[in-house]
Amino acid sequence: MSGSTANSSKQTFLVVDDHEAILEGTVPALQRAYPEAEVLTASDIQMAQLQMGSHPPALIVLDLSLPEKPHSPASPEVGLQFLKTLIEGRLAPNILVLSTNVQPLVQLKPAINAYEGGFAAMDKSLPIREMLRLVELALRGSIYLPPQLRSRTEFDPKWLEVLTLKFNEGLTDKAIAGRMHLSDRTIRNYWIRLQDALDIYDEPGKELRIQIEIAARKLGLIH
Repeated sequence: MSGSTANSSKQTFLVVDDHEAILEGTVPALQRAYPEAEVLTASDIQMAQLQMGSHPPALIVLDLSLPEKPHSPASPEVGLQFLKTLIEGRLAPNILVLSTNVQPLVQLKPAINAYEGGFAAMDKSLPIREMLRLVELALRGSIYLPPQLRSRTEFDPKWLEVLTLKFNEGLTDKAIAGRMHLSDRTIRNYWIRLQDALDIYDEPGKELRIQIEIAARKLGLIH
């Protein structure tokens, strides 16, 4: 994948899944696509927390159905609670949820949209190439939810506030971050998410922010 080596330099990825067959497919695929990254694994939440303590990950690939500790039964509730902890925590790693059932994520949609890290989710039955595509999206700070979790294009109120402060008040990103009491990283991620939601792509000779402004005004997101 283009840009994979640059993205993965000195990074740690953590794959949390208790299915050996999944790990045997996921881990080698990540190692091939990101040869400079260290790929760690954990089969339960207890091990995942230990791995995170010693190696703060740039990316966590997470099944939703997980055991709390070794020899415990796997449960979606356990995985969902761990995911909620990650989203609400200060570390804000990029996350890819890789599960046979992503529907429980609907409970966390508002928190996912406001998350400071990248976030993507997909069904385990999809091809490895789709997983790698979503890994790339998560690493760049994008938010991607599968179709069954998206009823329409959703614009978080904070994204809309960024648009207003930029294009109606003329503030810089640093000033926007100060006004909203958010980090510079969060504001950068909001721009990426707005770009994705508005279906705006980098085009030679065109200013990206101006294209975002034009699209947002057409939709009535700013006046």
